[in-house]
Amino acid sequence: MTKSMVGGEPAKAAYSAVFSGLVRDPDGVLYHCTAGKDRTGWASAALLTALGVPRETVTADYLASNAYRAEANAAALAALPAGQAAVYKPLLDVRASYLNSGFDEVEHAYGSFAGYEKKALDLDARELRRLKKDLLVG
Repeated sequence: MTKSMVGGEPAKAAYSAVFSGLVRDPDGVLYHCTAGKDRTGWASAALLTALGVPRETVTADYLASNAYRAEANAAALAALPAGQAAVYKPLLDVRASYLNSGFDEVEHAYGSFAGYEKKALDLDARELRRLKKDLLVG
């Protein structure tokens, strides 16, 4: 995950829009990206983190893309020469190190995830409480 994917201006605007949509309508938000694992993966990891989900669970959810995308990824790699497939495979995978680099960038640029929520996602305490009320069960 690149720094710009977490904290670049276009990324912050997109993630802020996702969170704003969730605050306005928790029953009707759809977000996606080309492969459904990088930008969508970060948006989902950020949402789960904002909801207070433990990091181990966030990471496991993120890594689940490897299982869900295994067949499609294998087919894509099989269509390439071996050398090219070896170079391309890390682009198809999700790895804990990719997710961790996103959290590292948050820590570096915003000091904490709470700082990221406020400064990049434009979320206030009331909106976070609403998300938790609307999206968490139990």
